[in-house]
Formats: sequence, structure tokens, C-alpha cells
Amino acid sequence: MNSSTRPSPELLLPVGTREMLDAAVANGADAVYFGVPHWNARGRTEDFSLEDVGEMIRYARVRGVRTFLAMNVLVFERELRDLPEFLAKVISLEPDAFIIQDIGLARLIRAIAPTQEIHASTQMTLASAESVNLAAKLGFNRAVLARELSLKEIARIKEATPLELEVFIHGALCVSYSGQCLTSENFGGRSANRGQCAQSCRLPYRIFVDGKEYRDTDAQYLFSPHDLCALPRLGELEEIGVNSLKVEGRLKSPEYVAAVARAYRKALDHTPLEASDREPLEVLFSRGLRTGWLDGDNHQELVDGTFSNHHGMYLGTVVRVERGCVVVELDECLEIPALIRLRSPQVAGMTKQDKGCADSLLAGMMPRPGDGILFEEPRFAQSAGARLYASQVVHEHKGKSSTRGCGPQLLKMEFGRDFDTRQVARGMKVYRNDSPALEKELRKTFTDREQAKRIPVKMLLEGCIGTPLSLTVQDYSGHSVTAQGDTPIEEAKNSGAVAGKNDARTDGKKGAGKNDAGNRLRDLAQKELSALGSTAYRLDNISVSVAPNAFIAGKMLRTLRQKAVEALDNARCEWKELNPSANAGRALLNSVKFANVKTAAQSSTGNKIPALVAMRTKQQVVKCCPPAFAGMTKDPVISVLVRSPEQIPALEGLDIDNVVMDFDWGVKYDEPLEQIRELGFKAGMATLRIHKPGESHYLKNILRLCPDFALVRNLGALSILKESGIPLAGDYSLNAANCLSYDWLLSQGLQTLHPSWDLNSTQLFDLLGDIDGSRMELTLHQYMPAFHSEYCAFARALTTGRRFPECGKICTQHKVEILDHKGERHFLQSDAECRNTLFVGKPQSALKLLPDLRAAGVNHFRLEMLQEDAATVRKKALIYTQAIRGKISIEEAIRMAGVEEKYGLSEGQLFNESVWHDRKKNDAGK
Repeated sequence: MNSSTRPSPELLLPVGTREMLDAAVANGADAVYFGVPHWNARGRTEDFSLEDVGEMIRYARVRGVRTFLAMNVLVFERELRDLPEFLAKVISLEPDAFIIQDIGLARLIRAIAPTQEIHASTQMTLASAESVNLAAKLGFNRAVLARELSLKEIARIKEATPLELEVFIHGALCVSYSGQCLTSENFGGRSANRGQCAQSCRLPYRIFVDGKEYRDTDAQYLFSPHDLCALPRLGELEEIGVNSLKVEGRLKSPEYVAAVARAYRKALDHTPLEASDREPLEVLFSRGLRTGWLDGDNHQELVDGTFSNHHGMYLGTVVRVERGCVVVELDECLEIPALIRLRSPQVAGMTKQDKGCADSLLAGMMPRPGDGILFEEPRFAQSAGARLYASQVVHEHKGKSSTRGCGPQLLKMEFGRDFDTRQVARGMKVYRNDSPALEKELRKTFTDREQAKRIPVKMLLEGCIGTPLSLTVQDYSGHSVTAQGDTPIEEAKNSGAVAGKNDARTDGKKGAGKNDAGNRLRDLAQKELSALGSTAYRLDNISVSVAPNAFIAGKMLRTLRQKAVEALDNARCEWKELNPSANAGRALLNSVKFANVKTAAQSSTGNKIPALVAMRTKQQVVKCCPPAFAGMTKDPVISVLVRSPEQIPALEGLDIDNVVMDFDWGVKYDEPLEQIRELGFKAGMATLRIHKPGESHYLKNILRLCPDFALVRNLGALSILKESGIPLAGDYSLNAANCLSYDWLLSQGLQTLHPSWDLNSTQLFDLLGDIDGSRMELTLHQYMPAFHSEYCAFARALTTGRRFPECGKICTQHKVEILDHKGERHFLQSDAECRNTLFVGKPQSALKLLPDLRAAGVNHFRLEMLQEDAATVRKKALIYTQAIRGKISIEEAIRMAGVEEKYGLSEGQLFNESVWHDRKKNDAGK
């Protein structure tokens, strides 16, 4: 499509409170998204009631704004059973779409209301056309792409998929791929896939290289990215044809939403941006605004490393401190007109005209009295803050200051007596991180009726003596309604009487009298019908066609106006018939459960299906399964995952079945594959957890080598390999948390599937009660993944390289450990595409669950190695293999395994039965 005819992309704003909805709508949002009560990926936002949601949908739709309900969390089995009725109620509120992470939930919504629009959340980690197109087969109408994609990669996906694409353009950036971050789960028992992110990426960390602390870096906050601002790249995103531009920030303020919506609305409308448009984006909340991954990898630019919280607009550095006054040399960026910065960041110089307006633009961006000023020296963890009393921009040349002239621009800032300027030292960085005046201005945009943007309407007032008065109201979108009065129009009785100020009547005279009466009637109609201040409309044009001798009371017009406005609201809110059916959803659940139980029974007892009672807990699953049905007659299948070829020889002679290869960058698979087969094991190859455009070479390598099986970790790989004929096993990164997800993923060609690591043991056995346990694989020993990131912490901390190969492949030269705020160490590892995974230092062992897992029909078990040497690999594999084969007790195996671990052994989240509650939300409700 020609760019001149392509529709402008949708501007999608976040809503976490009712005021944020007002702010978004008033400042130009095309659509908004907010959480479904109790079910959304921002657990700390205000939890709206169903009544709130219905009212908010109507409010937005009347004003031409679409509403998307975020339900982008994983759903556990027990929860799934109660969802059909709840979903039917929510769908009946008529939202424009749902934003979904869980595959099973998507299927359930599709069953309940086949025409309901659903969007695949960024939590689904969709980063290639293949993954997007596979999601389309589930019935998704739109894909929210991973934030880690560049403009070129987004363009390649757009060219290869018919699905609508949504891209994040502003707000906080997660260091980890959304949907693949288990850091909060591992560090604090709060799952990011359940809306409970603990923001572990914003904490300080210490770096150890080859066993020694590495101090030659400023990156204390090693995993905290700058915030995203795509204003400089908006034109490219439009040119690509991205359908929706999404702003992050459901936990931000209404004023923040207003500022972001206003700036991006102007940019999308191709209205020149001013300094005042960018100013609040930085001041109200920012960790420094950058273009994220849109320009490709730049590990030095992505993470500052010296801070992780809101700092606001960077002003410059302190050059001297005087009594009650601090003098700051302004950052050179503040001397460039904002328009040039936003539209062309690479501009090296300015014209005379640009320089002429620079001072006025600069003055508009300078701090105002009452603004918050932050002074910081990150090297020594020193900071101070105060409210500004007064400021002035001056030039300093040859030791003399003036408000005009040459020399560097300085900002003189004065503070009140309560601020001790001795806290401030030369060289400190200065930020403007708060502005009550700015917030007040922005608040007016959605609270001041005079500033409200309204929908223009045309009105036609008609009537004859003896018939009811009618009012037709039309908007410019094709909606037209007519309201009629309750009583017929009467002829004016007393022709000589004077009309009341709110009535219109003729005076009985001819000629000029008729004109006077018509004018009075028109004036009255204009006055009464234009009183639309409490509505979404404004009167653009009015026509009056009423009998000249009619008596019209002002109250009659007011009533007519109210009826017409209500009718127009209803017309603008008309929605397609969805007819949600909870019964249809429950029928899908029952059919999948019955099919799974039948398959499981037949696989263990032939064609005879034992009588089963409802299985809901681990104890019930085990108790309800007779030994034959429980799969105890099948020998366990043991797989060992290795991460270097050197670990393979250590497995010789062990009683295992499979070896999975998961190697780092540049390691060849050909010889290790043959070596595994020579040892008598089946050889498997693991895909990466992410699949991006141009990254199918590792999948082509799998197709070329044709291993005995492949371990699939992403939807893109599943799409490519499903027809290959190679046996496929699905990994935990596919995030299967319920029977509907399991059923669909297995139907795509997987023989076994590992559950999501978001499940604890109770939730795991709930799931096993409704699926065929013989097709589940569970890892009994592994170092749990925390962050999984496109960002390379190796390159950022240990080099000056922006990306590969500038980094010199530093990740292959050293072993790096990360010390967290609790004093625990974790292992940093790269994969074949230079992505980093932070593995928890204490491995998780699920040995305690082994007897119950076997009784529930689970036969496939995995052991995962990381950086162990060959001798340690053999010891660990032997201990677990003996326990699985029943040659040593579980207790003895746990004791022996713990001895082998550098930082001890953990039971991990499998045994965490606690439910996290947000203290702030609970306190707010008291």
C-alpha cells in the first residue's frame, strides 16, 4: 500500500485508574487497554469491578476509542475450571478485544464467543513471522511483538504475515524477554507471568569474573535498561505499516499518560513537535529516553548502569557551588532545538535560524520554581535533592557572566535556606525530576471542560402545530438519531404576551414579527441545544424548521436534547452480536479432559478405561490411579541436557536414554551427535528460546543433521519443525500451564511437553489430573533460568563493544557470576545468538516429587547441566539415575546431590505454596 493512502497507526495508551482513561481519551488515544478484574499482568494496578469495566468501555466507545482488556497471564488448571462463566460475563460487556498470553485461555474465549477479537500478548514472546502465523491458527487477530525487535526485523515480519502487528513505542523496557523471565519467581516467589513482577532487574548487582570481583565497571545496575521513546523512529514504523503503537505504563500517573498521548498524537498527525512536548516525557518519569532495540543491539546505550529509578531530564553537571546557589553547565543536547533532536538526532550543526530560536526553546525546557532537582554522584553513591527557588540561563566568557553572548550556557539555580548546598560538589550530575507546574498544566487537559476535545455534531430541529417536536442529531461518522417530544406543539395563545426568557413564541404580527419570532426561536434553540458540556459532543451546526406560530418551552428543548444525546450515545455504542456461551466453554474443557483421560487409560491398560473420580490435588491424583493406570509398568525415560561437548564422555555407561545438546555460539554439533549415538543414547538438539527473522540457520542445522529428536523452545521453531518428521519434545518456555494449552501444543506435533515453571507442586498435580501424564516431561535437576535477554551483560560490563563482533566474544573467554542483593551468586551464560541467561546459583531438585509423579503417570525425566566439568556431570547424573531407577532412596539421593553443589541445593518454586499479595493494594483498601 502506498504510504500516502495507508491509514495512520492506532495510538494505544495504558489505563491503570479511571483518571488515566480520562487522560488518554482527552489527549488523543485511539485505543486504551486495562486489566480484567483479578486477571492482568500488572497486579499492582487498581482492580476494577465488572461494573467499572462496563462503564469504561461505554465511555470510551462513545468517544470513538477502542478498549482492550488485558488478561495476559498464565492460567492454572484449577482456575480454568471456573473461567467459562466469568468470561461470558466479561465478554457480554462488549470490549473490542482481549490481550491474551495463555494459549488455553485463547481457546476458551474462542469457544465461548467465536467472533470475539483476541490479541496475542507480548508475553507470548512472538518475535518472528513463523511464530506470529502459528498464533494466527489459534484465532488471534493481532500479535503484540517482542520489544527486542529492530525496525528491519519488524518490517520482515510485516511482509510475511497477514496478522495485525502491535509494537511498543514508549515506556519502561524489561531486560528479559516478556514471558521468559522467571527472576521474580526464583528470587521472591512472585511470578511475572502472573502479574507480580518484583522488578528484580532494577536492583544492584556485583560482578565476579573467574572467581574475582570485577570493579572496573560503572554498571552496578547491570540489568536496568533506559526507558523506550520511539518518537525519532515513528516515521519508519508508519512506513512499515505497523497497525498499533503501544505505550507501556499502567502503573504510571494520569499526567504521564496525558503527556505521552499528547506528544505521540501530534507526531502521528504530523504536527511539528515543540520542546514543551518532550519536556514532560522526561520530567514526569524516565530513566533516560532511548530508542531501545529499534535501531538494533547497542548494549552500551541500552543500560546506563549507574541508576535504575526515575531520574527525569538530565540538565548537565555542576561546575561550582556558591552560597545558596548551584551553577550547572548545561548538557549540549539542551542547546539543540527539540524539533531537530526528535526528527533527526544525527544533525551535527544548526542554521542561524535554528540558533536564533534555540534560546527560546531552551527557556521553555528549563526548570521552574518549585521543580524538584536531583544532584547525583553515582561513583560514590551520593545524591541530594531540593525544590528550586529560582533559576536563570547565562553565558560565561572570560570569567564574566551575561544573559546574552558567547561561551558555554550555564544554569544558575537558587534554593531555599533549608537546603544545604554543601551536599553538592563539582562534577555531580544534575536532573530535573519533578514539576508541580507541569503536572498542573497536564491535569487540566482532562479535568477542565473548556479544554475537552469533543465530537462535532449537526442538529435539525423540526415541528408543526399539532405534532411533537423532533430533534435529529448527526455526527460525522454516519450515526444519526432522532428524538421526539412527548406532546404536540401548541400554537401561541396570547399573541401579545411577552415570551419568557426560556420560551419562544410568536407575537402575532406579520412580516417582521415572524422574523423576530424565528430569530427568538433560533436563539433559544442555539442556547438550549448547545448546552453539551457534560456530554462527548459539541454543536457544530444547527438548523431550525418549526412553525412560526409555535410555542416552544425551553424545558421541552432540554428534554429533547437529553433524549437525543442518549440515543446518539447508544448508536455509537452499537456492537456486533457476540452471544457468549459459558456452556460452549465448558464443553470444550470437558471434551479435552475426557480425551486426555481416555488416552492415558488406554495407554496403560489397553482399551479398558478404569472408573475415575474427579482428580484435583496431588493426593487425589495418586489415590485415584490404580498402579497399572498410573504408568508404573513403564520404565522411566531419562534425558540429560549438556551444554558443552566436553560433558558428553562423562555419560558413558550410565543408565540413561537420551542426551540433549544445547551448545554456545560457534560450537559444532556434527561430531558430538555421532559421539552420543556411539555411546548408545539417542541424540537430541535443543532450539533456542527465541526465534527472530534471519535466525533460522540453527533450525536448518537441525534439519540437516536430523537428530533423533529436537527440544522445541519457541513457537517459531515449532512452526518450522512440525512437518520435518523429526520427533519433537516441547520445553517449559512454551508456558503450558493448563490442559487446554497442553492439548493444543501436543496437537502441533509434540510427543512430550514440559510444563511451565510457574507451576508449584499443587498446580502441577492439578494439571496432571486432567492430562495424559505419560506425555509430560519434568526436569528433576536444573539451574533455574532467571533473566533471558537480548541484552548482553558480558559486553556491557567487560567491554566497550556495542554488539557482536565488537565485543570480541568476551563471553567465551571468562566465567561470570552475578551477586544479588541477598548475597547469592548466579551464573551468567550466553547462547548461540549471543543472548544472555542468568541461571540461579542454587539448582532446583524435584526428587521429592518423584514417587507421586510416577504414580500420576509421568515417565519422562530430564537432568540439566550447566558449567560442570566432566567428573561432576557424571556424579550428578549417576545419583539421579539411581534414584529414578529405584536403586537408592530419595532421601539419600538428595543428600548426595547437595554435596556436589557449589552453592547448595534448592527445592525452588515447586514447593512454594504461598500466594503473593500486594501490600500496597491491600493497605489502600483498608
